[in-house]
Amino acid sequence: MKAIILAAGRGSRLGEWTKDRPKCMCAPAGWTLLDRCLDTLELAGVQREEIGIVTGYRSDMFTAEKVTYFHNPDWENTNMFYSLTKAQEWLEREPCLVCYSDIVFAPEAARLLIDCAEPLAVTSYTGYWELWEKRMGNPLEDLETFRASPDGLLLEIGRKPVRREDIQGQFMGLLRFTPESWRWVQETIRRPLPKTVNKLDMTTLLQGILEQGYPILSISTDSLWLEFDSGQDIEVYQREGLV
Repeated sequence: MKAIILAAGRGSRLGEWTKDRPKCMCAPAGWTLLDRCLDTLELAGVQREEIGIVTGYRSDMFTAEKVTYFHNPDWENTNMFYSLTKAQEWLEREPCLVCYSDIVFAPEAARLLIDCAEPLAVTSYTGYWELWEKRMGNPLEDLETFRASPDGLLLEIGRKPVRREDIQGQFMGLLRFTPESWRWVQETIRRPLPKTVNKLDMTTLLQGILEQGYPILSISTDSLWLEFDSGQDIEVYQREGLV
C-alpha cells in the first residue's frame, strides 16, 4: 500500500522550533517529526519506495531518499485537502494511507487502516481528553465533534462541540482512501461546502462526504498519538516525558 504524508505547512505557531524550516522539520529530542513519520510507516509495513511526501514551504529542505515528492506551490494560501490533490494520480489508482506530518503515532494505528477492507476509514484516538487537559485549560474550546455509531460508522465530525459527549474520539490525521472513495471525494467537492476547495480542511471534507450518504468507518485506538500545534505542546510533551 502507498502512503502520502502531507508536509506542506510552515507551522508558525511553533515559534523558534520552525523559524527557518517546515513544521515537519521540528525536532524535539533531536528527531524530526517527518523522520518519525517515515520510520513509523516503515514499521507498519509500508516500504519507503511506496511513500509520497507533499511539500510546500521550504521544499528545498526535504532530503529523504527513495520517496516520491509532490509539491503544492500555493501552500501559503491553501489547506490540507488542496495539498492532498497534488498526489491525485496515486489516489485514483490504488489504496493510499494518508497522514499528517505534524503528529507522532504508533505503527499499530497505521496497520489498523492498512488492514481495513472498507473504502474509506479514519482512526480516532480514545485518550484525547486527558491529552487536551494537559495542553490547554478548557478542551471544549479546541476540540471538534466526533461521533460514531455502535458498529463504528462515523456520524459527525468537525463541528463545534457543546458538551464532552459530542466527542467520542479525536480524529488523528490518519485516514485511508481507495479509488472508490476518492471518487466520493470528487462527487462531494462538486457540491456546496462551507469552504472552497482551496481552503478545505480534512474534517470539513469528511463531514461533506457523510452528508452525501457515503459511509466512513471509524477505528478507535488508544495507542500513542500526539499532535504538534504550538510551542506549548512541545513543552507539555517534554514535561510529561512523551517525546
